[in-house]
Amino acid sequence: MSWMEQPISREDAADELRELAASCRRLSRRARTVGGCSALAAVAVQFDDDARRIDPSSERLWAPGDDE
Repeated sequence: MSWMEQPISREDAADELRELAASCRRLSRRARTVGGCSALAAVAVQFDDDARRIDPSSERLWAPGDDE
């Protein structure tokens, strides 16, 4: 079984998605265009929504500046 096939807990999967969302938010602040900023912010929202759907009990509250 490869590392990509190994099962992880719902909480760990949600945490990984939230980390990806945080990365997208950081990148969106460095985007060179408004469209790039908007696209990265939208991806961050999608990752957060997916994390919330996977494991609502481990939801982490996010506030502007948390990703810095």
